[in-house]
Amino acid sequence: MENQSKAMNNLEGINRVLVRKNNGYKEDFSSEKLLKSLILVEVPIREAQNILNKIEDIIFDGIKTKEIKKLLYEYLADFDEELANKYLATTALKVRTSRDKIEPFDLGKIANTLVVETGASQETAFEIATDVWKELKKLNVEYLTAPMIREIVNTKLVEHGLEDLRSKYTRLGIPVYNITSLIENGSRDNANMIHNPESVHKYVADEALKQYALLHMLPGHLADAHMSGDIHIHDLEFFAGRPLNCMQHDIRTFIKYGLKVDGTGDHTSVAGPPNHIETLMNHTGEIMLAAQQNMSGGQGMSLWNVLIAPFARGLSYGDIKQAVQMLVYNLNMAYAARGSQVPFTSMSLEFGVPKFLEDVTAYGPKGQVAGVYGDFENETRLLQRAFTETLLEGDADGKPHLFPNTIYTLRNETLKGDYEEDLLRVHELSAKYGSSYFANLLPKYRGKMANYMGCRTCLQDNWTGDWDEDCLRTGNLAYITMNLPRIGYQSKDESEVFEILDSYIDMAVEALLIRRQQGLNCLNNYNLLPFLNQEVEDDIYYRINNSTLSFGFVGINEMLLALFGKGIDDKDANKFGIKVIEHFNKRANELKDETGYRWSVLQTPAESTAYRFASLDKEKFGDKAILQGSDSANYYTNSSHVPVNSDVSLVEKIKIEEQYHPITAGGHIFHAFMGESYSDPQSLMSLTNKIAKKSDIGFWAYSSALSFCIKCKTLMKGLNNKCPTCGEVDDVEWYDRITGYVQQVGRAKSSSGGWNPGKRQELLDRRRFKNE
Repeated sequence: MENQSKAMNNLEGINRVLVRKNNGYKEDFSSEKLLKSLILVEVPIREAQNILNKIEDIIFDGIKTKEIKKLLYEYLADFDEELANKYLATTALKVRTSRDKIEPFDLGKIANTLVVETGASQETAFEIATDVWKELKKLNVEYLTAPMIREIVNTKLVEHGLEDLRSKYTRLGIPVYNITSLIENGSRDNANMIHNPESVHKYVADEALKQYALLHMLPGHLADAHMSGDIHIHDLEFFAGRPLNCMQHDIRTFIKYGLKVDGTGDHTSVAGPPNHIETLMNHTGEIMLAAQQNMSGGQGMSLWNVLIAPFARGLSYGDIKQAVQMLVYNLNMAYAARGSQVPFTSMSLEFGVPKFLEDVTAYGPKGQVAGVYGDFENETRLLQRAFTETLLEGDADGKPHLFPNTIYTLRNETLKGDYEEDLLRVHELSAKYGSSYFANLLPKYRGKMANYMGCRTCLQDNWTGDWDEDCLRTGNLAYITMNLPRIGYQSKDESEVFEILDSYIDMAVEALLIRRQQGLNCLNNYNLLPFLNQEVEDDIYYRINNSTLSFGFVGINEMLLALFGKGIDDKDANKFGIKVIEHFNKRANELKDETGYRWSVLQTPAESTAYRFASLDKEKFGDKAILQGSDSANYYTNSSHVPVNSDVSLVEKIKIEEQYHPITAGGHIFHAFMGESYSDPQSLMSLTNKIAKKSDIGFWAYSSALSFCIKCKTLMKGLNNKCPTCGEVDDVEWYDRITGYVQQVGRAKSSSGGWNPGKRQELLDRRRFKNE
């Protein structure tokens, strides 16, 4: 202590020198601080004094703090390199950590994180940490950051041939440039999302979770297959935490037992069984919102107007309609789903009580037995009428209500009975907005139930044969899409097509099984999906064992063109397309026997996948790639559809596409893009009768392009660049069906908006059918 005091006294006479700190401020040079920092790392007093003398000889007014520390390190290294390193680590190198703190550098922390995060041995961990330290010493930076250190660690892991450890240790994130672009411009990956702070937050989180799935959850060969475009693994951002896709709810569960939106009632208010129709309408919306937090896809309710009909008993039509209006507006105004979206909802309505439900116990107010559903035919019909009229009226500005997707179920009795007035009203809705869907239960391949959950994913009573078990409280767990055109480019003959196809299916199976296991983990082990995991009648609400694992596909038309020079509209070529989908079904049936799980085949709702595959194949195959669209915006024909710009007639299109609906039980849709002459509801209703009775089309919609003037609130048919009422050009919004739902395209005069370039080009390519 005496020597230290003497050294301090000898420094008091130094001329005043100002040192510039890291934050830009200046302070007096302090020999005392430097001496303390050297003594702290156990530098002998005599040597510390010698080093300070050298510093005093060369410092100058305005010298930076980091320059002084660098000089100290160099002088100390000449004396003792080990002490110099200790000084550098504890004094000069500061780390901005992920815990929002600034801490001294600690080599041991690198080694410890390697052991904990990757399972590396202590020996390997300290070897890597030492190499990292050697690199860090060379840097002339004011602060290290945790990401910077982690990047150097990963580099050293690669240099040491430890790629498996690197994949576990890597940091997930998104570049600053990308975040800036999201804030300034938004994204067009999802047409159901607007540009706002919540959507920016979602995209940033999504990117990290996608990387997590590709790096941590999926084997390298599956990640490579997805990235290269052989297959598309959907919803990677939800693979880890929300691995379950679409769901079909059973409203009776909440009628009987009430509602816990968090699944437990521990964190929110608990509602008992509803006693009034208004309460039930509110619960219906809350169910959809709550489940959306637990799932990645759409929420559907089948038989809705039948199952809630007891609540309409004794009410006037005006009261019933007011309650339905409340539900429709709530579903369209609840910007509370992920990324500030409205929940993706679908509602299946019946024109009357189906025969198989007539003697089934009905539950009404307070969850009490109210008779059987056959007792509520009139209420069922009034609820359907109220729903349809509410949709027909549009919102206060005259725009269509975009959700829920409203699906009208057609049965033999529907088209033969006294439902003509109801049917005509639904077709008025189709003629005005093109928003209604039709589920056809007449074909021979149908059973009692076929319910659709969003774009097209479907459940039918073909698993156990029980309509309740097969179709309610379950859904599509996940689907993976195969790039069929690429198979066409790579195959020399038909046998090679199936060889490559089998390799794609094998990868899809592996990925789907990983996702199913993650679903089980999230439900049972991680307590991550409490709404789906809530107890219902000695079981959990979501019946995962009844959910489907599905094979999807894009571009049968382009695959056929690559193989035969003729597309799906050629009868002979199309036979091979059917053969390909039958091969999918054969594998699905084999997998059912092997695994006991419910496998299916669906037409992928390829909102972005058709664009992504086409873009990747254009790069990979050049002129060999057969693409739809323009040079700047390419896409593949969706699933087994006829190209949107084909000159085949509507009847021919139906005949081609109906062949695929019986063999895509996991989901399908027929798009009829209608022109002005089909604005007549009677014409549409006549067409519906023909499709339902004379074809195997299982699900379809009449899609009409619309334009809406934001300035004067004028709704127009077709894609118009100018409002005929007020002459507005800049604020004319386009609407059309994107894959399975009507949505804003964006401004007529702008290339930006909700649709990606490929999908926007497909819109422009669509041929509209006239009355034929």
